[in-house]
Amino acid sequence: MISFRDAKWPMIWMSFLAFAGNTLYPVFLRLVIWTLSKWFPKQSSTQEPLSFLLQHPRRCYTLLFPSGPTWILFAIIFALNFVDVLLIIVLDLHNPEVTSLPLSARIPAAIFQAASARHTGTATFNLANINPAVQLSLLVMMCISSLGIYEHEESLNEKNGKHYLKTHMKNQLSFDLWYIFLGTICICIAESTRIADVNEPAFSVFSVLFEVTSAYGNVGLSLGYPTVATSLCGMFGTFSKVVICLVMIRGRHRGLPYALDRAIMLPDESVIEHSRDGVF
Repeated sequence: MISFRDAKWPMIWMSFLAFAGNTLYPVFLRLVIWTLSKWFPKQSSTQEPLSFLLQHPRRCYTLLFPSGPTWILFAIIFALNFVDVLLIIVLDLHNPEVTSLPLSARIPAAIFQAASARHTGTATFNLANINPAVQLSLLVMMCISSLGIYEHEESLNEKNGKHYLKTHMKNQLSFDLWYIFLGTICICIAESTRIADVNEPAFSVFSVLFEVTSAYGNVGLSLGYPTVATSLCGMFGTFSKVVICLVMIRGRHRGLPYALDRAIMLPDESVIEHSRDGVF
């Protein structure tokens, strides 16, 4: 996408689509349902299913959340991406990689870079040449798993925003990060000679961590290697490439539920759930 980074409107439109189709999908989905509920007359037969979706979202769809968690998700995604854009603009004020663009094109390109850090794997800047703090912020963005579905779903109090957020943070730390660290350690051991070689500055612990995090998040971003057009993992040895593949497979399946989600309960389980809620 570096070739198109000066195209402002395509950058803005693709950033919107990236958010709407991935990290902010639950937000836009609830917004559409809420808008339809306001659009249709109160006497309309469509109001009943729309109201049920808004009041009991987790009984209908795994990616449809109550109002509180939806606002929390929106606030987190907005804050993280705002920080990313701000870091790109401010920390690279004197970096030709960024300042080669006029400000009117630089901001949309930075927004697209922040949006693509989560899932698209495309870049509007050469990531190896940007500020190290920006590289770290992109790495953190790739670490975040906002839409995971974890075991003990009944312990998630979706009406309590703080409890909901703390539970997801706990799940993030317990289920995701240790896979990233394990993969990084294995590759660092296998590539220790090249990492220690001062003549290969592209090989470092941070670049390996960046590569593993990108693989686990199935993002595709890479700091690259100076003499090749592939990502850094293209220069890894066979064992390290196998580790990257295993990390990608594990990361791809991290969103699968560990137990039956409430949105896909069997009829008899649904009756039990209703009886617990006092419906019957």
